[in-house]
Amino acid sequence: VRAPLHSTPRAPMGRRETIFRLAKGFRGRSKNCWSLALRRVQKGLQYAYAHRRLKKREARAVQIQQINAGAREYGISYSRLIRGLYLADIGLNRKMLSVLARQEPYSFRAIVEEAKKGLRVSVLGVEQVDAGSGAQRGADS
Repeated sequence: VRAPLHSTPRAPMGRRETIFRLAKGFRGRSKNCWSLALRRVQKGLQYAYAHRRLKKREARAVQIQQINAGAREYGISYSRLIRGLYLADIGLNRKMLSVLARQEPYSFRAIVEEAKKGLRVSVLGVEQVDAGSGAQRGADS
């Protein structure tokens, strides 16, 4: 039985080969001229490192915008919603809240109502607040 040709051990890749492999697809001489390829690959790796962090930052900003849009549909701002969730001891992260705001509006509404209840309890210091009686008292006077 003959061994396949590609199973022979290969020599480890040198530094030049690694740089040129990373420079594949670059424009002009940056893909095949050593000094240019070296600089472009190093700068590209710096950009990749920075943008991995930027991607997370931008994703969080988009999630916050989605939560804010969903919360405002139910009459509460993002900051009050987050404060209310903290007071109501609801430990959902922003990623899950944004998914709920987009895909599960009824579940998100229930969470918003719990957050509003948490805010009411913290401000008024009472467990049960009757919203209907307050509207009637204002109409009577």
